Amino acid sequence: MRGLDKQRDSLGIAAPICVYYGSTMATNHDLSTPAFAHAISEACRKLSGFEATQTIAAGPIRLVARIGLHRPDSLAVEYQTYENPLLDLEDRLTGDAEYVPDELAGLTLHFDGQRTWLHDTSTGVCVVRASRFLFEPLPEFALVGEIAYLRDLPHDYLLREREPETIDARQTRVLALKPKRPHGTHAFKAVSFLASRATVAIDAETLFPLRLCFTPVRASHAHRVIGADGSITVSYSSVRLTSDAPSSFAPPEGTRVFHEDSLPVGELAGRLPFSLSLASFDDAQFVPFDGRALLVEDADNDRAYCTVPFVRRGTGEDESAQFVTLRVGNYLSRNMARRRLAAAELGDELTVDGHTARVLDRRSLWEKHAPGIDSSQAPRELSFERGGVFGFLIGSHIEADEFTRLATGLIGRSGDAEST
Repeated sequence: MRGLDKQRDSLGIAAPICVYYGSTMATNHDLSTPAFAHAISEACRKLSGFEATQTIAAGPIRLVARIGLHRPDSLAVEYQTYENPLLDLEDRLTGDAEYVPDELAGLTLHFDGQRTWLHDTSTGVCVVRASRFLFEPLPEFALVGEIAYLRDLPHDYLLREREPETIDARQTRVLALKPKRPHGTHAFKAVSFLASRATVAIDAETLFPLRLCFTPVRASHAHRVIGADGSITVSYSSVRLTSDAPSSFAPPEGTRVFHEDSLPVGELAGRLPFSLSLASFDDAQFVPFDGRALLVEDADNDRAYCTVPFVRRGTGEDESAQFVTLRVGNYLSRNMARRRLAAAELGDELTVDGHTARVLDRRSLWEKHAPGIDSSQAPRELSFERGGVFGFLIGSHIEADEFTRLATGLIGRSGDAEST
């Protein structure tokens, strides 16, 4: 990544730095398989950090990123390639994807052990989240920058050595791994292995994993995505083992910084820089799903957007719950901007409370992009703008007239604080 590339030395980006951990390459070659596994485990525990180009490939999914990790919990990721047809399909069918693959390519993430800084260099916007959030391509698996599985190599796996290989001009020893037990419980800790078998190619000199290939268990979501004969491959190239702690991330001057916060819905009105009334939801007996809203705000510039999910519980045996999600703000997030464009291109215009709005029924998109599935589950969404505030109401199994009534209350009572 750009920040990591500044410290390249005369060896060049493709040449790894060799760290010996008290042994020589010849010793690593000559170690028995169990002793070699223990040496790998110890090397992983002692490793201060590394920089590398990581590639993750699983069926139609492919990710390439420049990784910079430093213990204990500092991680920087710059996505260079992000191919995920399933994420594209999700955006077409529901519009719920926060970022689509084209937007993720070029996104830079910085995790400092407590917060993740999502820096969108193309827009000059940075969103700060109070958690680790790396847009893993396979949600069940923590693969981005992850090599900690090597610490428990001798303890967790049955090991068998395969023929050595040369990868990117580096000599490797290849180990076949099989979990000793698929499940384990220790007091309050439960462990389940999501791989039925795996192979890992270890650099015989640096003891760094250059390639991991594994087959997910049949019960996993990944198994359904990549197919019965599919596997997941994680490889590293241009590896540099490092010891210097990186400086903490600071957004470049001029970056718009938004902080994300989960808060009770009752506190939302006091935090928003515009007026917003939820009375029409109360009138229709919709209540906040878990009583909370997600607020993303740039307090310095009085800009914010929020997401509030609502539910109306069924009253009879044959009545199922109905769900509606409100996204609203005086700033358009990536997701909101895509929804607005889709409504303009594919939606129908209507007038709500004297204001122009657009309705998009995604059933036609389901029939086009996912033929054969039940399109009755497709969401309908209504979008509007009033007084510099953009609103999006998304729901399924909601009758059109009731959908419009909810929107009428929103449009009639929401807008810039100065205009109400």
